[in-house]
Amino acid sequence: MSAHMPEARALTGSAVVEVYSALDAAESPVDFLASADSIIARPENTLPLPVSLGIPDELKVFGTRAIDTDNAPRVHDYLGEMDRANASDARLWNYLALATYRSYMEKRWGLLKTADDPTAWKRRVKDRWLLHPAAITRGRLVRHGIARLWWVAHLTYSRSKAAASADDRYAYTREVFKSEDRINAIFDREVGANPAVVTAILDHAIDAGSAATDKYLQRIMQFLTLTNGYRDIGVLDTAGISSLISVAVDHAPRK
Repeated sequence: MSAHMPEARALTGSAVVEVYSALDAAESPVDFLASADSIIARPENTLPLPVSLGIPDELKVFGTRAIDTDNAPRVHDYLGEMDRANASDARLWNYLALATYRSYMEKRWGLLKTADDPTAWKRRVKDRWLLHPAAITRGRLVRHGIARLWWVAHLTYSRSKAAASADDRYAYTREVFKSEDRINAIFDREVGANPAVVTAILDHAIDAGSAATDKYLQRIMQFLTLTNGYRDIGVLDTAGISSLISVAVDHAPRK
């Protein structure tokens, strides 16, 4: 299936179960991907989306940590906006990783069996290629090879500060994808699902420039997460969130 890009579809629930069984039984990445292809090729194992999306643009693979600065907007533009229930559907993301964006996944999150750790490739499949329907969490969504592209773009789309680029709808998206650790620091926590919080954090990162290291932002997000435990940050307006981040900064020295 790497020779072309099938239109986006979703796997059936039973097909997802089959794919996981195939992973458990596979002796190598080649075995697993061949089994996945066979499962996907059966018409009864896939479901069309409510609206036909056509064939997407190819995603780029440059071999650097920031390669997804352009890929995230492409995936978001292709799939469009979704409600959070549909955007957390493992059946969709599993099909996209195994079929529609297969070539990208093989290059970006390649599977290789090594003598030193012969099962490492299976862990990568579970971490980057597949989502289990019974274990959908914020952290898993922002680690999945394709879901992460849509989710980060969704939470940062059209919130562009002049300091970044007033004409770029995805300026904040590109700001986030400058670093893999930054994605985990901001979006792995539930408070990171609040677009107003994300906007305020990224405004601060843009203003702070190189001082806004990943560890620095992680400490701010940890403070906001603790605060959200006894105070609903989601009800605050922009000024209130910015004020709270100023307090968080005092607890996150720039080191």
